[in-house]
Amino acid sequence: MTLVGCKKDSDQSGNFNKAANAGSMTNGRPCESIPVDANGIITVSSLDNDHNWKLDGVAYVAPGNTLTIEQGAVIVTGATKTYNDPLFGPQTLAGVLVVPVGAKIEAIGTASEPIIFTTPQRAGCSGAGCNIAGNFGGVVILGDATINQGPTRIEGVPQPAGASLLYGGSDDTDDSGTLRYVRIEFPGYRLDADNEINGLTLGGVGSGTELSNIQVSYSADDSFEFFGGTVNADHLVALASDDDDFDFDLGYKGTINFALGLKNPNSTHSTSGGSSDSNGIESDNNAGGSTTTVITKPVLRHFTLLGYATSGSTTLANGNRWRRATGLDIQQSVIAGFPTGAVFQNITAAGSVFDDNIVHAYTTISSNIGGNPATFSILPAEQSTAATANSYLLLGPALGSAPFLTCANSSTYNPAHLIPRTGSPAFGTATTFKGAFQPGVTAWTATWTDFNPGFCCN
Repeated sequence: MTLVGCKKDSDQSGNFNKAANAGSMTNGRPCESIPVDANGIITVSSLDNDHNWKLDGVAYVAPGNTLTIEQGAVIVTGATKTYNDPLFGPQTLAGVLVVPVGAKIEAIGTASEPIIFTTPQRAGCSGAGCNIAGNFGGVVILGDATINQGPTRIEGVPQPAGASLLYGGSDDTDDSGTLRYVRIEFPGYRLDADNEINGLTLGGVGSGTELSNIQVSYSADDSFEFFGGTVNADHLVALASDDDDFDFDLGYKGTINFALGLKNPNSTHSTSGGSSDSNGIESDNNAGGSTTTVITKPVLRHFTLLGYATSGSTTLANGNRWRRATGLDIQQSVIAGFPTGAVFQNITAAGSVFDDNIVHAYTTISSNIGGNPATFSILPAEQSTAATANSYLLLGPALGSAPFLTCANSSTYNPAHLIPRTGSPAFGTATTFKGAFQPGVTAWTATWTDFNPGFCCN
């Protein structure tokens, strides 16, 4: 058994800036704890949408069982519990849902009634207060698909009696269930260095699993982290994460179509060695940077990754960071508003593709470190170092559109301002446009997302 954690000696406190007022979606439903046994194993097969369901400590779906969550259901952080983990010692946390190998989750919301994992303040299950990153623990799904090392224990979660925390095997079509039209708000939990819970953590999850229309907002660590596996996904939103929007590791080789990452300058951001380590994408083959039979190589199409609207900040790092022997295949995407657009650092070049992308950066368009072949061409018409990013990108319906997230526009943020207009380098037909949003088509984020989930700006 191997334990693998995140790769950073980082300061990820998740203490986002606060103000006196916190947004609320109070729905008047009774707040009731999810029934579990003495080991935290969930003892019911479904969660209805008549309650706000409280996750006391860590709750596990039993292997062989399926947890069905009704459309429109709300799940919130419940009572904190302390666990004496045999590997990490005492751990105190709450609001974590774990789907181990052999278990399933069927969380199928709709565009009009998404399933929401959030803070108790938002749902009216506790008094008023500020919603901050880490108020909800996170969702962890473990599967039996291929990873590039032996069975591995997932980080961040205490070991229960009656359920294994190992993931990774040989069934690349493994089915862990469905997440469709789901929001995960204010998640993330840093127990210790290299022992963290992300918004949505996926360990060895197979291609039989469906991930579609999922938003992770204000995570105290990564929004989405894929530890190996073959699961595919589409229409993902990473809003204002502390660390990376999308993190790939341990041989992940699925395909993700249409994804949005937005940073918020008013939130905290992870550091490593005193410098920012907050990226749009970070991808490693493994923590040691060694080559393996199974290589991390996500196939990514139509991503929009946006940092900040103007230059001058040092709280972000890279739009893309490809390193430690990872492979890559990213095309028809927009990367903008970061100090550096893309870093290629000791990658596995065979079969790797970085092509047909729009790259804006305030300092360096791309950096090639470690003898990688210079095969990643970014044409002059596909790059810019403009001091105001949208003067180059031309996203939104008119001059003055605000596709980047700020404190000033967080309560009125309009995803329609992410759509390229005529003259944008990302503009094109249904087959040639770049980024996550097609010109002339209503943004796919309509109705089910929330870009103002009660984060407290200064």
